[in-house]
Amino acid sequence: MKLFHISDLHIGKILHEVNLLEEQKIVLAQVLALVDLHMPDGILIAGDIYDKAVPSAEAVKVFDTFLSELADRGISVFLISGNHDSSERIHFASRILQKENIFIKGIFDGKLEPVELNKDGQKVSVYLLPYIKPFDVRPYYPEEEIDSYDRAVRTVLSHVDVNPEAVNVLVAHQFITGAVSSESETVMVGGLDNIGADAFDLFDYVALGHLHRAQKVKRETIRYCGTLFPYSFDKNEGEKSVTMLTIEQGKEIVVDTLAIHPRHGLCTVSGSLQEVLGGEGCEEYVKVVLTDGEDQVDVVPRLRVKYPNLLTVEFEGRMRAALEGIKNAEQIADRSPMELFAEFFEERSGEKLAEEDQMLVEQMMRELLEGGES
Repeated sequence: MKLFHISDLHIGKILHEVNLLEEQKIVLAQVLALVDLHMPDGILIAGDIYDKAVPSAEAVKVFDTFLSELADRGISVFLISGNHDSSERIHFASRILQKENIFIKGIFDGKLEPVELNKDGQKVSVYLLPYIKPFDVRPYYPEEEIDSYDRAVRTVLSHVDVNPEAVNVLVAHQFITGAVSSESETVMVGGLDNIGADAFDLFDYVALGHLHRAQKVKRETIRYCGTLFPYSFDKNEGEKSVTMLTIEQGKEIVVDTLAIHPRHGLCTVSGSLQEVLGGEGCEEYVKVVLTDGEDQVDVVPRLRVKYPNLLTVEFEGRMRAALEGIKNAEQIADRSPMELFAEFFEERSGEKLAEEDQMLVEQMMRELLEGGES
């Protein structure tokens, strides 16, 4: 049995005021071509279907066309909402669409029940877990102490009875500890949204969305498939692909990546204005970083002659001044919000944060985490 794994389509995304819908149509057409070539039995779509909770009519039409093409080919679809999606909008008409073998879980309702796939004696159980926060889970497990993302996911999964005779696949949209992020994602300071990889030990394959770089986490079968199109100039995003898993007899899973080739990639060109204008030029979406000591005037029209898909221009001198005095971002990301607040308080007041005040701040942070996020 074969399954495709894709995620983070971000349909309707606008990058530096450029609408990427046409680029997204091209990569989705490539996915359909790979479906025709490899004939998978199902496709796992691990969240962030749209870039905004209220997508444009054009974005909805693009995804509707893609789903219809999959349904016409008889491909089962397993789809969840991500943190960019409106869970209610994604969940709409899910019961009706089951008749077309399109299985959607946009809203967490306290249950995680499998969808069964059977072929030539093979049995695969697919579990759909939409993006969840602690406050999404707490109403269904009032006896549990759910004070973190990690605890929320572990609580949900601890109530799942997997079939040991089946290959158990989980589709989820969360940040797993040890994964590599890139510029185009929103990652919480201090790792508040981190989930330990061992939380997924029950499952033979975990199809993840949320991070934009294709990668495994801890083991070969806990994987982010990455995006189909690069959404930042960060080289960490890597090459774009569809992840294909082939389930052999027994429970052996072979993972392959099938290349996707966007019409335009993203690249960064650096140098003085004279050096950049003297370069070869390209058709990619370009960020130009000018290293001249002073800001240049009216550079964009001149640069567009050489780089017609110029997206943005940055001035290195201005960036250096803006970054002066800011601490290393990696050091900040590795520290908890409470540690950062305590240091800020001490720097501003000249006194250490009292223990009772620290307890109050921690309580306020928990309440914000549980009910005040957007």
